[in-house]
Amino acid sequence: MRLILLATLSTVLSGFLVQNVQAVSITERAGNPFRTAANNEEFTLNKQNVNPDKFGLLRTYDFDAKVETQPLIIEKGAGSDDLVIITTMKNDVIGINASTNETLYKVKLGPEISSQDMDMWKHTPTWGISATPIIDTATNTLFVAAWLRKNANDNRFRDYWVFALNPLDGSRKSPPVRIFGQSQEGNGCWFNDSGAVFTENNQTRQHVYPKLRAGLALTANHGLVLAFAANGESLMGGRKNPHGFVVAYDTRGLLAQPGFSSEAAIFCATAYNSWGAGIWHAGGAPVTENDMIYVATSNGTSNNGDVDLAESMIKLRFIPNNAGGRPLLERVDYYKAFMDERTSGAGCLWGDNDSEVSCGRAEAHAAGADWDFGAAGPMLVPGSSLLLQGTKDGIIYSLDKFNLGKNDRFNQLMSKPPLIASYNGGDVAENWDRAQRLNRSLPCPSSQHSEHGWFIPCGDPENNKMHHIHALSFAQRDQLGGIVYVWGENSTLKSYNFSALGGTLPTFRAEGLEQASLNSESPGGMPGGLLMLSSKPSAKTNFPYAVDFGSAILWAVYPKYGDVNKGFAEGQLVAYDATTVAPGNKLNRLFRTGDDTQGGLGTMSKMIPPVVANGRVYVMIYRVGDVSNCSAPDNQQKVCSQLKIYGLK
Repeated sequence: MRLILLATLSTVLSGFLVQNVQAVSITERAGNPFRTAANNEEFTLNKQNVNPDKFGLLRTYDFDAKVETQPLIIEKGAGSDDLVIITTMKNDVIGINASTNETLYKVKLGPEISSQDMDMWKHTPTWGISATPIIDTATNTLFVAAWLRKNANDNRFRDYWVFALNPLDGSRKSPPVRIFGQSQEGNGCWFNDSGAVFTENNQTRQHVYPKLRAGLALTANHGLVLAFAANGESLMGGRKNPHGFVVAYDTRGLLAQPGFSSEAAIFCATAYNSWGAGIWHAGGAPVTENDMIYVATSNGTSNNGDVDLAESMIKLRFIPNNAGGRPLLERVDYYKAFMDERTSGAGCLWGDNDSEVSCGRAEAHAAGADWDFGAAGPMLVPGSSLLLQGTKDGIIYSLDKFNLGKNDRFNQLMSKPPLIASYNGGDVAENWDRAQRLNRSLPCPSSQHSEHGWFIPCGDPENNKMHHIHALSFAQRDQLGGIVYVWGENSTLKSYNFSALGGTLPTFRAEGLEQASLNSESPGGMPGGLLMLSSKPSAKTNFPYAVDFGSAILWAVYPKYGDVNKGFAEGQLVAYDATTVAPGNKLNRLFRTGDDTQGGLGTMSKMIPPVVANGRVYVMIYRVGDVSNCSAPDNQQKVCSQLKIYGLK
């Protein structure tokens, strides 16, 4: 999501945006390129009118496919009404009138993939558009990445394509571009194209692609950024060493402007003979600032060098080539979070690979643990050097964007200690003490307790449940800091005072009333709460991202019970007064779907946060089983989606 003052954009996007300083368009994931998940241009909804009497469900819209991407909103993009843009796992791009539910256009980009080899839990029948698109407001272009079958009747071979569309009608502005090529670090990685095949048991198969889950991002110097997860689900065959990639294009080349290349800059996070370091961010987009890009990787191989960058924060620079050549992704800096294992061990790699690498936090004689430093997307506090990262260990790491720390995994954090944010309370001394014990406490491997070898905490920190972090939100007071919100798995919503000044520790502020995935057995359920904040702009400072604490509302979608990762769970939409602290350090709840006369939210979508714009709240849910207007390939479960639109009654 990108929050756009229409007075600023009226000259750029004349023809469908009306000048109105009290309205916004949401054009990318998580609020702005800093990913603060905050809209400080919301003038309709406030703490007085968001309640069960005045606020509730307005309308719904059913889709014939699963949706895994966040809605985008163009204010006045449908005449006098807002335009909602939705993309689906059947490769459809759909434009909807937010006020009337009219389908303004539906464009299919190509044949989707039957995903029996791409879905560990068997509840994603097809794979198509799985990453939130982005609108480039400078050129009025919707950039979408879709995964297509190379041949419509052959599910074995697949290509990723980037499309440049007109967001008003879905028409193509230039020919699509296929993603393929070799990485530029000299480490031997290829982003697999459909010509990279192998033969096994007399069957020809394609090397398995990475999965595109993280939202698309834009740099200030014409870079379109895509970050790929390393896909290990390969029931139909695939490489034994999948990699995480960052791929970037010059948007001028994608729009076929003369003198600019449509080739991709490609960065591979590990060496060819290593594996992992996927970038998925729970669907969150990379942070971008000017020409810089920040991504957080997940489990895989690592070492004390600078080649294998699993479980790391990576800072890249996008360098366009104005002479018509291939652009470049230059690695500028990195930070490695987990360096507690130094040898590969049995099962880390494969029999013919004796590389001296670490697989990350692993049990004895086991492959790297599913720790995922990149369990959430990074968040950069605007106007500061403070870069925050939520992880599967329930910790918010505080990094300095000017000096991430490389292999010095702990000393660089001393001025801003990591915060055990999604566990109990906010005692700073206790949190810091726990953070210093990262190597031996949070959590520990215990595959004997889980069919799939998932890891549960040691020492019974809060009922022996996982507290992964998949989302952060930030209410910026001014350039010196504000309030960070986090809702970890199997925990409650928590808020912390965060300062951008070095040496100032975060302090616990208040928490919510509900526990996500209540009563789920150990290790609990995913994903905790998915967050967005809304408010008017601050009247106390002219800093553009500062929020008005008097109107600030924290919105969240969370599972009441169960696990949204391995299965399905009933969800809730909840709204809290974001800034008022009630007795007992509690947050004041304003609204919850289960409390209104229309019932609860429905089956929660896995990783789509609520979107708040111009007096409406957009929430995506799943429709599962024998539901109308929903189909699936043979032997695949029927799962489609529904958009729910809430607002003032």
